[in-house]
Amino acid sequence: MLRPATTFMIVLVSALAHPVLATQGTVAPAKVSTELTDPIQQAVDKLQAVPGAYPAVSAVIVQGNAAPWIHIRGRLKADQAAEADADTLFYMASQTKSFMGLLGAVLDRKGVLPLDTTLSGIWPQLRLPAPADPHRITMADLLSHQEGLTTDTLNNVTAYVRDIPAAEYPHWLETETGTRDPGFRYANLGDLIYGAALETRTGRNWHDWLDAEVLQPLRLDHGITSRPSRMSPGRFAWNHQWDGKAWHALAPKPDALMHAAGGLFASGKAMATWMQANLGSAGAGGALDPSDFARAQQSVAVAHMSDGQINCDGYSLGWYSCSYKGQQALMHPGSYVGTVSVTVLVPSAHAGLALVVNSDSAMEGFELEVMKAFIGLATGQDGEAARLDAVVAAFPSRLAKTVDKRARAMAGSRADPSWGGWSWTPGKEELEACSGTFRNALFGPMIVGTASGEVTADIGARHLVLKPARPGLFAATDGTLEPAEPVTCHPDDGTIEWRHRVFRR
Repeated sequence: MLRPATTFMIVLVSALAHPVLATQGTVAPAKVSTELTDPIQQAVDKLQAVPGAYPAVSAVIVQGNAAPWIHIRGRLKADQAAEADADTLFYMASQTKSFMGLLGAVLDRKGVLPLDTTLSGIWPQLRLPAPADPHRITMADLLSHQEGLTTDTLNNVTAYVRDIPAAEYPHWLETETGTRDPGFRYANLGDLIYGAALETRTGRNWHDWLDAEVLQPLRLDHGITSRPSRMSPGRFAWNHQWDGKAWHALAPKPDALMHAAGGLFASGKAMATWMQANLGSAGAGGALDPSDFARAQQSVAVAHMSDGQINCDGYSLGWYSCSYKGQQALMHPGSYVGTVSVTVLVPSAHAGLALVVNSDSAMEGFELEVMKAFIGLATGQDGEAARLDAVVAAFPSRLAKTVDKRARAMAGSRADPSWGGWSWTPGKEELEACSGTFRNALFGPMIVGTASGEVTADIGARHLVLKPARPGLFAATDGTLEPAEPVTCHPDDGTIEWRHRVFRR
């Protein structure tokens, strides 16, 4: 069974075969059409009124050269009074890839890192599991998810634990990747490798390159960042999960987890400029060469997928190519624990929508229907208001199912007999034997200790609470609504095991 976020990614691939950068000569309306904005506003506002939907929503629509429509409502953190506004920074997750695709096109044109550069051209001694060949895998393959490699560990470490320095990538690519069937398969790995390759080739990391070559020229560096530590803490929306009765707030991602496949926070105001630049609105993207946008938007990978309404068969360097009711669009979604987002561009209508909510309450299905409706509304299709009414009406039931599924998963995990009945109360000596600093080459150090009566483990940016279950076995939770994971202490040999990895004292 695919996770919801994975399913959300899959259904957003489609059918463009040519660049869709709009022309500068498009006639602009005086303002964004209310026929486009009103149905979207009504849908997101009605949904927000449902308990457990989301604390805050940012909906932004652009149309031609009109002033953007920016509709932002709600709280940065559910239990605090501070309200979100056009400058609030929401985590964009995998939408980062559309920015990296544009960066790849710019650096290719400038000769800094040509897209036909191979992995062997970056790391001449690199060895990959057969049949993967570093002499054949290019930067373009990485950014279009056609590198033919797969990994679970590198995705997990970079998303939840620590940054992996560029110098470490050759080793981990050799030891932590496998091969898969050739062709397109969406994953984080390609963008992660591209970021490491860029730093290896130039000595500058992807954060600096993105700032210098994309964000600053487009005047987005004050509204989009890959380094949250450089922004005021009061600007960030927290992520949230709903347990059926209350919100669980999750702190914004730190710098260490802002990686090249999912490492941007963006404001509604900045996303308006970003969409206008990609659509070719007058002045919005003038600091960059139009060929850069065209290259980044050009479909280069084939993926035959469809949900029966959105038909999918393309991916560029960072955009899904999509068609709905015969209308073409570019899209990229993003999702992470406690947040869901998407951007969709409709070049024929010179229109774009950026939508993000700071919760993951069954939101993927809602945002997918909003995207379809937006494409239809922007191109004059019938029935889209009814589509929005239907998805709003169905949402309480979908949310209840999500809440129930999570609760059953957590209850089922807790009742698992492998926990030994939760009968262990470790003594002082047992706790001391399992405390201290333990190290694993991939995950880094794990610091185990006690604080406020709880046993805790810190692994990079991840903080776990360890509840004693049976002698030597702890149940680790991280504040999310996910089942506990086993952490096993072996005091006799000074090791701890987590996620099938051994950490040594």
